[in-house]
Amino acid sequence: MNPMDPMKSMDAMKPMDQMNRMQMIKSKIDSLPQGSVSPSRHYWCVTCKKFFVLDKPECPYMSGMCVNTPIAVENFAPESTEALEKFGLFYPKISQRIMSSMIKDNYQETGRKLAEIYLGFLEEWKFALTRQQPLQTIKSFLILVSGCETAQRINGQSVTFVLMDAGKIWDREKIQGLLGGGLALLKQRLAVERDLALDFIDILGEREMGKYYCAKCGMLFEFGMRRDSVTCPLMSQKCMFDPQHIDKAAFTPDKLVKQLDITPDIYRRFIRGIPQGAVPSEAVSRILEEWKITGQQEEILKRLVED
Repeated sequence: MNPMDPMKSMDAMKPMDQMNRMQMIKSKIDSLPQGSVSPSRHYWCVTCKKFFVLDKPECPYMSGMCVNTPIAVENFAPESTEALEKFGLFYPKISQRIMSSMIKDNYQETGRKLAEIYLGFLEEWKFALTRQQPLQTIKSFLILVSGCETAQRINGQSVTFVLMDAGKIWDREKIQGLLGGGLALLKQRLAVERDLALDFIDILGEREMGKYYCAKCGMLFEFGMRRDSVTCPLMSQKCMFDPQHIDKAAFTPDKLVKQLDITPDIYRRFIRGIPQGAVPSEAVSRILEEWKITGQQEEILKRLVED
């Protein structure tokens, strides 16, 4: 009878060791203090800088394994609007493209309306530091509405916000008028003394923007130049998984449905606040087909538009 190969024996033990370690981690997490329940279902995470609408303080993407608990806004108020920028920078630009297709005229007036909606959202989500951080608050508004990375050129007289690759989503005249109206209202409400201006720069040119899916957390992303895979844009130093371009990934429409369900409704408020009329369903279908989503379109449209 041949003795067991010691290397094979060690290899056989590795999966068991890993299972035991994962169970130990989960047991430790379960023993830690629980988070507070939010009466409004409004939560944020100080680590990943995301905002959620949830029934209980449990990470919706890494349930049972995330060491953090989402924070009820009634317990600790969010500290900066910077975290909101992730929605504009990295989430699918579906809502921005819907808004672009809806807005036909009265750009400045509509922009002021969106700025009013934004300030109302910040108040409801208990952002207490907006007046102490006016530049940050304004930048976050521009990124949320436009879906574009935004730089700043600042001197003693003025602040110029430079939007990158806005033409990938918007007609230039439309977005300039829209954000110009929003800037005028925010300048007044936040008591900004310097002149505020907009400018634009194209970085990607004719190159395609990347659309990605993460098989681990089930999230969809859209940002930067198209690549086969990218580092997680939300937890780049901690996440061990690389989102793949949607051409290489398999996912179902319910992943987008979930993402919309637990994401704060700032874009739904924007869309419902546009005075020009109904959401063009054909445009929405076309946008979703670009994401290879052909099913559950009616459910997705409801979550994009309805209360």
